[in-house]
Amino acid sequence: MTGVLDSRRFEAAYRTAADAVCALWTPAMQDRLAAHCHGWRPGAFDFGNYLRASWRRYFLAYRSIADGGECRTVCDVGGFFGVFPATLAGLGFQVTMTESLGYYAGAFDPLFDYLSGKGVTVVDYDPFGGGRPPGRFDAVTVMAVLEHYPHSPKRFMANVVAMARERGYVYIEVPNIAYWPKRLALLRGRTPLSSLSDIYHSDVPYLGHHHEYTTTELRDLATWSGLRVLKVRHFSYSRQGTRWQRWKANPLEAFALAVLPEAREVVSVLCRREE
Repeated sequence: MTGVLDSRRFEAAYRTAADAVCALWTPAMQDRLAAHCHGWRPGAFDFGNYLRASWRRYFLAYRSIADGGECRTVCDVGGFFGVFPATLAGLGFQVTMTESLGYYAGAFDPLFDYLSGKGVTVVDYDPFGGGRPPGRFDAVTVMAVLEHYPHSPKRFMANVVAMARERGYVYIEVPNIAYWPKRLALLRGRTPLSSLSDIYHSDVPYLGHHHEYTTTELRDLATWSGLRVLKVRHFSYSRQGTRWQRWKANPLEAFALAVLPEAREVVSVLCRREE
């Protein structure tokens, strides 16, 4: 495995993987996703921009599990497009990615075949349901998954913890319901939750966001699941432009995000399994 990368080198590796994944993108893939989440329909959501902007999210996850120098095997739960697993595989990690393959009805098969060719083991496994976990790993990452589930996360967390070896890492990232723009939306009488229009126009089951988390909720969830929280991070990634441009465009928001970490866009926890 290569040495631990700084942000610039990780971004370059990640963007190479993202470009390769985006080249495989088809309208049929987006139509399949949009059937159960109307907000993801063509013209309403640009997955290419989302994936490329997400390098900052994945860099924090990568550094969280790589800095200790103990991780060789990684399982990315609900890997979705697989850009992060492909990036990690290219950096020398042994990578497994879980997905509920039946949901995609074959539309994503070329993408999953591509990931397999890049050294990613793609496993058909749903941690929210039953079945035996695919193995035990030095680190398990759960990136923007929990908010899509409408029921109790207890079984999911038990399965995720079971996938981590003793003293292995679990890294969980979720959108922050207390994000500054969402706070303002609520003050103005607008919901910070998923649009009712998106829910109404989606097939059952709706696979958009059901429950976004506060910092306290995410810490509690990890603790209830038997994990020791090592680090909590708050960050924003989707705003475009330089820091100065963001301050100039919206000084109140820029100030709030600078001085109130818990008002930032995303919250994550790095945990360790002690048993």
